[in-house]
Amino acid sequence: MKGRWARFVCALGEAIGTAAWSLGFRRRVALDGLRRAFPDRPETELRAIARAAYRQLGRSLAELAVSRQVTDAELDRLVRFDGWDRYEAARALGRGVVVAVAHFGNWELLARACARRGVPLTAITRTLRGRLNQRLLAARRQGGLRELPDKGSTRAALRLLRRGETLAVIVDQNMRPSRGVFVDFFGTPACTTPAAAVLALRSGAPLIAAFPVRQADGTHRVLVEGPFSPPKGARGHSAAVALTQEITRAVERVVREHPDHWFWVHRRWKTRPEGGRALPGRDNP
Repeated sequence: MKGRWARFVCALGEAIGTAAWSLGFRRRVALDGLRRAFPDRPETELRAIARAAYRQLGRSLAELAVSRQVTDAELDRLVRFDGWDRYEAARALGRGVVVAVAHFGNWELLARACARRGVPLTAITRTLRGRLNQRLLAARRQGGLRELPDKGSTRAALRLLRRGETLAVIVDQNMRPSRGVFVDFFGTPACTTPAAAVLALRSGAPLIAAFPVRQADGTHRVLVEGPFSPPKGARGHSAAVALTQEITRAVERVVREHPDHWFWVHRRWKTRPEGGRALPGRDNP
């Protein structure tokens, strides 16, 4: 983003992220997650990754505010797609497209960039409360993102796909056992939504994934991967679980490559399998 004001706002966002880390905002959660994901890395490295993740999150929120003022041409320069042809090929089939997204990089800017390309997204999202979240929701709507609730929206989602539209599903949030399936994530079972897999299988829509990666010059390169498919012969629940595992592997791969891009302040492994226990916290500020 160009302009003195934009640079100031983004720098301020990074500073706020750094302050949140310094003040200990969910620091224990972030470090516990990093230790679980990268048990062989030294503590100093994990703390450096966590601090960078807080800065990245702060800058991403600042970018979202500034992006309201950018032109279509500026947004095209800011957000580039690597593999857009994969999406175009999937959409050309006429069965809609399911896009798996994660709390990775500037995921909020992704929907705005897609809308500017003439591809408005509808996302299945959790209900957010609070004044700050209301501002975030307003920014999403202003950027062209439509939302469906994460409960009771299966029929609406299937209708949307059958009209040939694009549905985004966040696939890296912890779920309750009644609403998720356990798949491997960094070597540990993680309760994961099967919604992306189930909706793709039921509708016949291709399932792809999109991960925005921040570049050194401040722009974003969106990696479009897929389409993903379950193993041949898999049916029903086993197919949904296998497909959910494939998507989760894709999330893990990009997080390993860019660990500072992920939302470590979320308790991803909070739900444990029956008889399992969460790792004890070990924060040493």
